[in-house]
Amino acid sequence: MIAVSRTEAVAAEPTFENALNGLHATGASVSTRELVELLAKHGSEEGKVLATYEALAEQSSDESVRYLISMILDDERRHHRLLAEMANAMAWGGVKSNSESKMPSIASGMDPSLLAQTRELRRIEEADYRELTHLRRRLKPFADTTMWSLVIELMLNDTKKHITILKFLEKHHRRH
Repeated sequence: MIAVSRTEAVAAEPTFENALNGLHATGASVSTRELVELLAKHGSEEGKVLATYEALAEQSSDESVRYLISMILDDERRHHRLLAEMANAMAWGGVKSNSESKMPSIASGMDPSLLAQTRELRRIEEADYRELTHLRRRLKPFADTTMWSLVIELMLNDTKKHITILKFLEKHHRRH
C-alpha cells in the first residue's frame, strides 16, 4: 500500500471550486447551477464547523472529549467530501475528463448473485441491529460512568444507515 500524506489526501479530494468551474465549462442548466451553488454554500458552512471541531479536538485536554470529537470529525470530513463529490457530479455531468467527479451514476441492474448477497447482508445487519438493541439495554447501568451506551447507540445509527443503503440497492435492482 502506498502511503499518502494528509496534505496529498486533501489535495486529491473534490472541491466546490472545481464544481463551480464545471458549471461554466459545461453550460449547466439554471436548476443544476442552483443545486451546485446550494451544495457549495452548505459545504462552505460545513467547512467552518469542521474547522471548529478540529480546533476543539486539538485544544481539549480531556481525553474523552478528544475521543468523541474525533468520531464527529470522521463523519464531518466524510460529509464534506460527499457534498463536494455530489456537486462535482452535478456540475460536470457525464464529462469523463473531470477527475473530481467521483460519485458514479447508478448502473442499470445488478447481477442476480450480488442481489442475493445484498439481501443476505441486509438480513445480517437487521440481526445485528436487534443484538445491539439488546446490548444497549444491558449497558444501562453504566450509562452515567462510561461512554459504552453512546458507542452502541452510534453503532445502531450506522447499522440503520447500512440497512438503508442495502434497501436502496435492492430497490434499484428491481427497477432495472
